[in-house]
Amino acid sequence: MSPLEDFVFFLFSSPTTLLGAVAVLLILYLVSSSFTSQKIGKEPPGPRPLPLLGNLLQLDLKRPYKTLCELSKTYGSVFTVYFGTNKVVVLAGYKAVKEALVSHAEEFGDRDISPIFYDTNRGHGILFANGQSWKEMRRFALSTLRDFGMGKSVAQEKILEESCHLIQMFDEHKGKPFDTTCPVNYATSNIISSIVYGSRFEYSDPRFKNLVSRANETIRITGSAPIQLYNMFPWLVSWIKNRQLILKNVEMTVRDVKDLIKHLKETLNPNICRGLVDCFLMRKQKEEDSRVINTHYHERNLIFTVTNLFAAGTDTTATTLRWGLLLMAKYPQIQDQVQDELSRLVGSRQIRVDDRKNLPYTDAVIHETQRLANIVPMSIPHKTSRDITFQGYLIKEGTTVFPLLTSVLYDESEWESPHTFNPSHFLDKEGKFIRRDAFMPFSAGRRVCLGESLAKMELFLFFTTLLQHFRFTPPPGVTEDDLVLTPAVGFVLSPSPHELCAIKSGGSFWGDCEIMLEDLFQSCTSISLLGAIVGLLVLHLFYSSFCSQEKRTEPPGPKPLPLLGNLLQVDLKRLDNTLFDLSKKYGSVFTVYFGLKKVVVLAGYKTVKQALVHHAEEFGDREVTPIFYDFNKGHGNEILILIICFVQHVVNFLFPGILFSNGDTWKEMRRFTLTTLRDFGMGKKITEGKIIEECHYLIEEFEQYDGKAFNNTQTIHYAASNIISAIMFGKRFEYKDPVFQAMVARDHESIRLTGSASILIYNVFPWLGPWLKNWKELMKNVEDNKRDTKSIIMDLKETLNPEMCRCFVDVFLACQQKESEIKDSHYNDENLVNSVINLFAAGTDTTGNTLQWFLVFMAKYPHIQDQVQEELSRVVGSRQVQVEDRKNLPYTDAVIHESQRLANIVPMAIPHKTSRDVTFQGYFIKEGTTVFPLLTSVLYDESEWESPHTFNPSHFLDKEGKFIRKDAFMPFSAGRRVCLGESLARMELFLFFTTLLQRFRFTPPPGVSEDELDLTPVVGFTLTPSPHELCAISRQ
Repeated sequence: MSPLEDFVFFLFSSPTTLLGAVAVLLILYLVSSSFTSQKIGKEPPGPRPLPLLGNLLQLDLKRPYKTLCELSKTYGSVFTVYFGTNKVVVLAGYKAVKEALVSHAEEFGDRDISPIFYDTNRGHGILFANGQSWKEMRRFALSTLRDFGMGKSVAQEKILEESCHLIQMFDEHKGKPFDTTCPVNYATSNIISSIVYGSRFEYSDPRFKNLVSRANETIRITGSAPIQLYNMFPWLVSWIKNRQLILKNVEMTVRDVKDLIKHLKETLNPNICRGLVDCFLMRKQKEEDSRVINTHYHERNLIFTVTNLFAAGTDTTATTLRWGLLLMAKYPQIQDQVQDELSRLVGSRQIRVDDRKNLPYTDAVIHETQRLANIVPMSIPHKTSRDITFQGYLIKEGTTVFPLLTSVLYDESEWESPHTFNPSHFLDKEGKFIRRDAFMPFSAGRRVCLGESLAKMELFLFFTTLLQHFRFTPPPGVTEDDLVLTPAVGFVLSPSPHELCAIKSGGSFWGDCEIMLEDLFQSCTSISLLGAIVGLLVLHLFYSSFCSQEKRTEPPGPKPLPLLGNLLQVDLKRLDNTLFDLSKKYGSVFTVYFGLKKVVVLAGYKTVKQALVHHAEEFGDREVTPIFYDFNKGHGNEILILIICFVQHVVNFLFPGILFSNGDTWKEMRRFTLTTLRDFGMGKKITEGKIIEECHYLIEEFEQYDGKAFNNTQTIHYAASNIISAIMFGKRFEYKDPVFQAMVARDHESIRLTGSASILIYNVFPWLGPWLKNWKELMKNVEDNKRDTKSIIMDLKETLNPEMCRCFVDVFLACQQKESEIKDSHYNDENLVNSVINLFAAGTDTTGNTLQWFLVFMAKYPHIQDQVQEELSRVVGSRQVQVEDRKNLPYTDAVIHESQRLANIVPMAIPHKTSRDVTFQGYFIKEGTTVFPLLTSVLYDESEWESPHTFNPSHFLDKEGKFIRKDAFMPFSAGRRVCLGESLARMELFLFFTTLLQRFRFTPPPGVSEDELDLTPVVGFTLTPSPHELCAISRQ
């Protein structure tokens, strides 16, 4: 049945109903006879209405926007239609809509509040209100949203954090078809929730799921034909079942919102606003204290402002994002181009808002998705605030106005192919992104969507992050042509019910190879391709020689394959685990081949210590050079030599300084660095003061969450970074400093990428370097960090006083001045920049990651946290912990050491290289051989630790509970290449950890048990905890 047939059916369903209907219809007819006989005069034209029904028989109530677009072709850009007896002026086309909403914003700026919206909001809140209440609530909401990060980096971090949760949800389906509706709705809802309530919800939270479900259902039903009939004939109230359902949903939502507000009110701290609700409650209290009469800051405005923001912030963004994924599955060639651009310009690092300007095609696709999706086709109805003559027509005060956004987004005079998905609408001839005036999905004027900047940021970050991680396809057996783009009926146009497959990008050795080879052969020139082929031939010839060499005295190992070596026998994502397993078969000294690259692995405490300490000179060089440069040097193949020289240039570019150098440069830079770090307080009281000061900033950041679950990654890394920054640059940075944030983020990303499978494969086949996406991203990060570091150094240089050195950089610059006449001095600009970058990265990432592991362990093992806090309370009390307290805190010290042991953050150390031929444990190892000291095998050595794979602080306690040192505790490595910041890191870990445990109790988020906290690390050069949230509950 059609909606009109349904309407007629229920009218004639009983004699009583029929009699009432006839009586009302007679009255309506008498009323309507007046409007049909009025002189239209200069009023907008339109189709002639019927008595009582108006133009209902000419409208498709399921998709009225389509009928109105067709009518505009007959009656022009300003015309009149009657919905029953309700007169509506329709504005069609970009020029008419813009002129009305922007140029006549005041006259067309009121909201038409239809019966259903009055029933649900009673004129309160933001969306369905007018007058001073609306102005004040909109001003307050807009101001508060901005204060809490809308359009700023703080909102970006919330979205990126939520992206991780969304990816996990998609991952759970393992490439099988699923409905994206719920997870996408939950993700977008959590962004507005974090701003409104100050915290996100778990996707499994039943109240959260119900809030989202009811909001979506209400929005859908609001656009249904029965509700439109109710808006025309409100006296049908008792017969419209959909209205009763909407009112029930609103009642239940108001109940839940009141509960949430009640909890926030009970825990309100006027000094720390957690979200919009807190700000509203404080303003409400202030006005009550001032005895303001007729204040707009009352409970009803708070409840409906919150529900308006929650519904609008969930449904519209989620619907648009779902359209985006559906369009990618339907148009795979466009998805290919988006993913190619993302891979080429962003790589595998986390996307940032700043990347948008460098992703013109992706930006165009997002804009075109919004245009074609057309999710709010008639906007929310407006109403004229006064009489107005518009485009020659008189429109009376109080007239309902439909700004027909469909006619703007599909305007044939503005768009080349308005009814097709064509990203070129937003690209110029050179492929650069261009803005289009007729792009108006957020409406315009006084009633423009107040969350526009937040929605744009969400769409960009969610869409690009998902496209980085997944390829979206129709379910098996469904073709792209079978995917339907007809929207479901509702107030917002959402995709028809469907399922998609989210297929994970990458995931295996062969997958990594396939991606890289595709990248190589798509982008390389004929010369580079020839070089690649010649390189492979040379490699094959080389392999034939090494597999026939005598190996009688060399370390044993698994038999390698041609070209690939032992690659098929190792897990490149957790290489340390594979090597540890191989050591059980081949012993503590064995050989593996990564491609043609021979590596000797040292496993177990005794072997690693013997090599790094007792044979420190022989095993003390650093492995930095790609193998093909050493092998092919001077062999006459010009093409391959060009590639090799490029790689060598890259290595030299990346690795001067301290961590990745050898010879006299390394010796001098390490000596200078160690001396200078000590001079500036490393391991001394002055550094203790810096760390304690930074603890206070860290505590302030944690307190802002007021016990709510949050991701502590960035905050902890900022704190750790500020300690080394104070020594390097003589100052700390504000956590909100964009340069500082970018430097920390790039370091974190680079360290993660360095441990990725594709970079490990690069180490096997270095000639791939110029074409690898991850390698390009690493290079870009290094260049950006060099730029920022040089800028900081330049500022210090301009204010340098050699007689009063403020920091490491000052001392280096002073030495540089003294040796300005010395040729080939080690005190050059390049060594300074790279030494600073090395120290900044190492001083940030390792300490930050370790501290993160500490807090995860405490949340996972609350009984151990109890014992630490009991010892701290008993021995230290509420005063600030000092380094000298360590000796009186044996259990706490044991927990810190055990956390470092089990975290095992640098499982294979940084690769070493033999400086000369050496016979070690009966095996001959040649000069220049790459050596992996497998720290995993030391920290988990079953002959040294009672329970190596469990968290057991007793490893570091004797029978009397006193702390004992264990020789096999080697997280900082050993020998000549031992971490030069070890004493600084130990001090930081002790002070940060104990200070945080004094102030907070760390727990899993609500609804998450200790057993559900995942200790599986994220793959990278260092092992970091998987993305997670913890609650830091104040103990004071």
